[in-house]
Amino acid sequence: MDTFAVKVFGSEYSIRADSDGDHVSRVAKIVDQKMREIDRQVSQSSTGRTAVLACMSLVDEHLAQARGNVDWLKRRVGLLIQKLDREL
Repeated sequence: MDTFAVKVFGSEYSIRADSDGDHVSRVAKIVDQKMREIDRQVSQSSTGRTAVLACMSLVDEHLAQARGNVDWLKRRVGLLIQKLDREL
């Protein structure tokens, strides 16, 4: 496990991770961008509130994408079943 220094929303953090440095930096950049986006939208917000809202937004985006992937997979499996039915 390696330790990496990242900067998120103006603060520096030491992060221990099994991932490589590029991955950790990419994750930190995404979190930083989301926190800055939330900070612009919510006036006079605390860093803690901004962090929670950013996390909720990122998880919401992740779940929406996961739902989309499941829907696509269901459609694809359905089409494959139809093809199999026609061949059998």
